[in-house]
Amino acid sequence: MAKVNLGSGIVNFPMPVAVIGSTVAGKANFMTAAWVSMVSYSPAKLAVTLGNHHHTNKGIKENETFSVCFPSTEHMKIVDLAGLVTGEKVDKSTYFTVFYDQSDTAPLIEEFSLSVECKLDKIVVSGKNEIFIGDIVGIHADEKVIVNGKIDLDQLNPLILGQMTTEYRSLGNKIGQAWKIGRE
Repeated sequence: MAKVNLGSGIVNFPMPVAVIGSTVAGKANFMTAAWVSMVSYSPAKLAVTLGNHHHTNKGIKENETFSVCFPSTEHMKIVDLAGLVTGEKVDKSTYFTVFYDQSDTAPLIEEFSLSVECKLDKIVVSGKNEIFIGDIVGIHADEKVIVNGKIDLDQLNPLILGQMTTEYRSLGNKIGQAWKIGRE
């Protein structure tokens, strides 16, 4: 099949939707993002890329903590709304039930089955974006999504974003076991 060069730009691969939490001026604040990735296995580190203009960034820099909370598909509408309005004008702490664990400045979301608490390690500036790299200090999961001591993706039912098509999706079916099926 012939390949088409689409030029330079954003690649439309599926990404998990996350709600990033920080405390700005003493108040929990949240924003929706999808540019989230693990960047180190040991020590465990996670990176979040945010436009440099976001209100949430202020809280991450101010407190050197943040949270990355993963919604299921049932939370699509409120998660989308959290990404449409700014915390400078809207109190988004009312959108979710907030709890804290290791830090009182990394707000976690009770309604979501998976939330990750991070301590800021470093900030990398890339164009108009800031990449916040955080040490994972806590992973908070509902018992219902844990199977054999691990997060079960079917139970988690994560919300997925197609960046270029601007559409939310659900995760598909398991089709094989990574790091095993190639040996069969």
